[in-house]
Amino acid sequence: MLRRGAAGIDSANSIMGKVFTTAQSFILPIAFLIVWEVIAVILDNPALVPRLTAVIAILVNPFSELIGTGSLAWNTIVSLVRVLAGFAIAVIICVPVGLAMGVSKTINRLVNPLVELFRPLCPIAWIPFAMAMFKTTRVPQLFGVRYTDTILDSVQVGMLFIIFWGGLFPILLNTVHGVSNVREIWLETAKMLGASKVKMFRRVILPAALPAILTGIRIGLGISWMVIIAAEMLPGSDSGIGYLIMYSYELAEMDILVASMVMIGLMGLLLNRGLQLVSNRISGWTALER
Repeated sequence: MLRRGAAGIDSANSIMGKVFTTAQSFILPIAFLIVWEVIAVILDNPALVPRLTAVIAILVNPFSELIGTGSLAWNTIVSLVRVLAGFAIAVIICVPVGLAMGVSKTINRLVNPLVELFRPLCPIAWIPFAMAMFKTTRVPQLFGVRYTDTILDSVQVGMLFIIFWGGLFPILLNTVHGVSNVREIWLETAKMLGASKVKMFRRVILPAALPAILTGIRIGLGISWMVIIAAEMLPGSDSGIGYLIMYSYELAEMDILVASMVMIGLMGLLLNRGLQLVSNRISGWTALER
């Protein structure tokens, strides 16, 4: 009985400890919201600092029409499709190139100078060039189709280029790093067991480099998400969460602006969390090494 009682007390203490730890995570966010609401009430100027109730009303009704630009949900989906399309191109190109650079010193010597030349260029610096180069050309127009009545009509080629550039270097360099840092003892063991180069790549190099590759993909996706928001604020865009922010600013609709900013943060959190779960599932073996 004493043991059961002690076990029950320990279990209760453990639960209370978890509740207390979780509660600590909400202290600063709640304090921030309280301060925000107090400032909004004192200023009493919705065009400067909107009330939290106004922002929440937009967030809980994401499908409501906003200032003639579509709903918050629609603009978020447009931005998300642009990001995922451009980012998929970056992954498809950069992962194979990074693997080749990591495996072959010759390819590394050929490609690395070009990488180091362009790497310091911020993706946002390419936005004016992309807009001038591709103008408002949309994806269907690349295939000779002027109008499809689908979301693809909102995906501009210039924005895909900017997103691709945002994800390029994190994916490429992390892939090279992952391949270059495969443990020598693993490679030597595979050779001793008679593994061919192809089998060594499939069974040793690629699995060992996968955690670094996934880290690069997570970082690249975060950068691509930030970049598209900036790209959508420039002339030539007529939809997307970035466009909604800029348009609501021009109309002094600060509640819509703040709600859009909150949506950006939520989507960024969900994208990162999703990739983190995938990474933990695929490369969970790395935790067993520690």
